[in-house]
Order: sequence, then structure tokens, then C-alpha cells
Amino acid sequence: WQAKAARRDSNTPNQFWKKHSPDPLPPLPPDVDPTTGEKLPPVIAYVITLTKCGPKHRGGLDGAAVLLHSIRRNSYGWVPIEKQMEQSKSENTQNKGDDENDGTARPLYGGEGGRYRFRAYVIVDPNASPQNNGKSGECARFLQKIGYTVLHRPPLVPLFELPDDHDKNSNPNQSYYNELKSLGYVGMHRPPSSLRAGENPDKLRKFMHNDGCCGYTEMLKLHVYGMVEHELAVHLDFDSLLLRPMDDLFDAMLGKGENENNKLPLAKLPRTKEVDRTKPIDAAFTRDYNSVNSPRPDAPVGYQGGFLAVRPDMHVLERYREVLRTGNFLLGPRDGWGGKVGGFYGDVTFQGILPYYYEQVAPKEEVAHNEAELDRCIFNQMADNPRKSTYKFPRATPLDAKKMGFRDTNICRDGRKDCSDTDCQRIHPKDSFTTHFTFCKKPWDCSDGNPGTVASPTCLSLLKEWYGIRRELEDWWLLPPPNNDLSAASMNDDGLSNQHSFYWLENTIDRVKQSRRGSLDNAQYFGYCNKIETEGYHRLVEPDGQRPSSTK
Repeated sequence: WQAKAARRDSNTPNQFWKKHSPDPLPPLPPDVDPTTGEKLPPVIAYVITLTKCGPKHRGGLDGAAVLLHSIRRNSYGWVPIEKQMEQSKSENTQNKGDDENDGTARPLYGGEGGRYRFRAYVIVDPNASPQNNGKSGECARFLQKIGYTVLHRPPLVPLFELPDDHDKNSNPNQSYYNELKSLGYVGMHRPPSSLRAGENPDKLRKFMHNDGCCGYTEMLKLHVYGMVEHELAVHLDFDSLLLRPMDDLFDAMLGKGENENNKLPLAKLPRTKEVDRTKPIDAAFTRDYNSVNSPRPDAPVGYQGGFLAVRPDMHVLERYREVLRTGNFLLGPRDGWGGKVGGFYGDVTFQGILPYYYEQVAPKEEVAHNEAELDRCIFNQMADNPRKSTYKFPRATPLDAKKMGFRDTNICRDGRKDCSDTDCQRIHPKDSFTTHFTFCKKPWDCSDGNPGTVASPTCLSLLKEWYGIRRELEDWWLLPPPNNDLSAASMNDDGLSNQHSFYWLENTIDRVKQSRRGSLDNAQYFGYCNKIETEGYHRLVEPDGQRPSSTK
């Protein structure tokens, strides 16, 4: 019955493709400034993935909005918010912002722009399409409104074989369904050596349907490899945040010189592959050592699913498609992809297929990949403990083990004897480029930042930075268009940092001010929380959108 339920659940969204096709990427902006003739920097694709939309996903929308602003403020064309606000005050007699705490409720890092332009995308599963009436489409519609470009994407291959299309309402000119069906399905070429004695052929597909956070739909993240219109693409989770520009990483990935590559903080761990610093880097990632069950130097380790930077390549995307069709994943025991990559959280989907590709599939190709494992305390920083705990789940190092009821062991999660050089829970935010709110918990849950542990100062600082960037985003939305030029609100995307949404209705502005008046530790939460837990959080007020020309 579980396999039947998985088949039904996975095939339902595929009906969308009987009337639609995948969205093309909009044309990129010109690479030359039309006014000065100056060559402009490349446009980096920043990508998130939306697979469902329900009440429990509402906080994540705030995460996506703050993430986008953290990208914007660390990209080419951004003018520091203080200068924008000063310019606005000199041009306008009315200041509609809330001056309360404006001097202190500010992010501490980045915000000076960067050397690369950006465009933000959200890959959307049909279950969360903005075309859906009602609540299931609300999330994508919000993301569109604040600046994300929606890209509907099908699975690389269907999880189960698709039935023939007998729908009389299908539009042959728009339908992608038959093409999707022609791609086959997961495990259609599964070798006999991958099947254990007596194993149900649908068992692997059932595991994929239920795996990790999002099941098989998490594989939609692989479409980041197909964004070949961009020189580089970065996939991030909703609960991520840019603290500083990633320009050095982008320089290294584009092969802009060995000196720049030397700045790149690479991991130096047992599974780390040597990087050729004289060549462009094809992919950059961090590993999830917290998911290793039995640490040892040669233990398989998944890639952390919240951060992946790649040079898009359709050949790579097609190889992933073939990996899925082959379905060479061993279950019972769970030895994983090729019998070598598995046994950790997310192994059968995104976090497992990535290391399988780079460690087992790619080395056999005629052109070797040059991938880089980044220092996980600097990129995708989660403030995690490098050692195992006596607690049943990974926990930060307690300040008082007796009081907390658990303690660190001497076992390093990466299999080394000494892992003190990767103690991310003690790394100051000023030294990191991106963070990922996992162990520190979510800002929209008004997290207390792991009190009673050595990770608490780091977590509280990261959380405070998120609230500071949220405040800056709101203040940016409160600004009128420069010189009151209302046409600025409807400018086409140019890969810079132009403003497309605003708070301009008086009722909306009042709600923004009210959202900043929470009672919980104002110096830490900037007025956005009343108590520690999701119910205590003040949601981001949705902007009014573009200001009509008649608005004064």
C-alpha cells in the first residue's frame, strides 16, 4: 500500500505537464552598460526550490525574502542602505519609516555591494504553482511579488512509469507530458546486482518518495545544472543567509587567476579531494558530517543539501538523469549508490546522489571535474559540533555537562583523532560568508540560540544578523523611488539591485511599525518576537507591490 500511495502522490503533480511546459529562462540583461559602454560583471543565478505551500511553510517565506535581500546587498549595484536613506530624506519631506532603533537594528556584516550581478529564481513543483487557485499557490505568488522568477520544473525522470495520456483536454502544443514519459522512470534500467533477494522492485522508489526533508521532489534542486544561460548558479535553502559577498568563490569558479583561488577557504578533511587551483572550479559544496552514523576516515559522507554552487552544464544534468534511470542503489542493508555512497540522512536523494556523481560517476568520464569541498565553518556555516555527543542527536558542546544531561565524546564526526580545527560552533560570524539555520534553529521560530552551550554566542549573533537584514529590507521597501520617479518601480530586471516592491499604503506602513514592537529582548530580536517559539514571531508584512503612478 505504501508503494501505491507513493505512485499516486508522485503522479498527481505530473498531470500539470499535460497542459504546460517547463518555463524558459527570461533573457539575461545586457552585459554592457548602455550609457557608459562599460562591460558589466556576470549575472549569478541564485536558486531556491519550492515543493509545497501550507501553513507550516509561512515562516520560510520570510526566510526567502530575507535571503534575497542578503544576496541583493552583497551584489553589484547595491548602494549601502544608509546612503539610500540619506538621499531619500534630502529628496522627500516625509519619512514614513519607523526611527525606533534605527541606529542599532542594523546588520553588522556585508552590505557594501559586490563584484557580481544577480538574479533570483525559485524552482517550483506543480503542487506549489502560482497558477494554483487558493492557498497552495500563495507561496509562489508571494515570491514572485518580492523579486523571484518562477521556473516550473518537472522531475529529471518520473519516480514511477507514467501512464499514457488519454486526457482529451490536453493541449498538444503546450503539453510536455509525453516528452516527460519518454524519459523513462527511476530504476527502469536497474541492474540485477542492485536488487536484494526478494526485494520489491518498487522499494527504492518508495524510499525516494519519503526520503529526507522533501522526498523525491528534493531532486528538483538538480535543475540548477540546467541554467546554462548563467555562467554560475548557486542553490540555497530558504533558511540560508549571505553574510558577505562570495566574490572570491565566484572568481575561482570562473578561473580568474591562481591568486584569487588561494583566498578560497577549502576543507582539509579525510574525504577532501585535491583541487586544481589553476583551473576553473566546476562545483563547490560542503559535506554534512553530522549525518555520519559511524565516523571513520573512509566513511561515506553526504553533501549538505543547503548549499551548492556550480558551473551549469547540460551534459552533467543528463548524467544525473541516467543515474536515476539506472537506480543503482543497494537497500537492505542500505549500502547506497553503487554500494558505496549511502547510510546517511538524505542518501537516496539529493545529499547522496551528489557525492555518488562526483566520486563514482564523474571520474569515469573523459573530462574530469574540478570540484571543491569548502570549509563548512566559512560557507554554509551551521555552528555545528565536530564531535559526537552522548545525546542521541547531534548537540552543541554543553557548558555544564551535568546540568545539561549530555556531554561531548572524543569521537570526531569526520573520523579524525583531532577535529578542533573545524569547530564551527566557535567561529565568529565575521569570518563566514554564508550561514544555514539548522542547529541554531529558525529565526522565525524566535530561536533562543542553544543556551547553555558553547554554540550560543555564535548562534545568537547569526540570528541577530538575520533580524538586522530583515529590518534593512523593510526600510528599503519603505523608501520611495529615487527622485520620486515612479517608473523605477516597473523597470525590467537588469541584474542590479533596483527596487520593485514598496510599502506605500498607510495601513501597511502602520502594520510594519507594529511588527517591530515585540516584547522579547529587543536588543537581540529587534522587536520581531514576543516569546521563544513560532507563535511568538511577528511575520514580515507583505509589500504593497509596485506603486501606481497616481500615488503621491
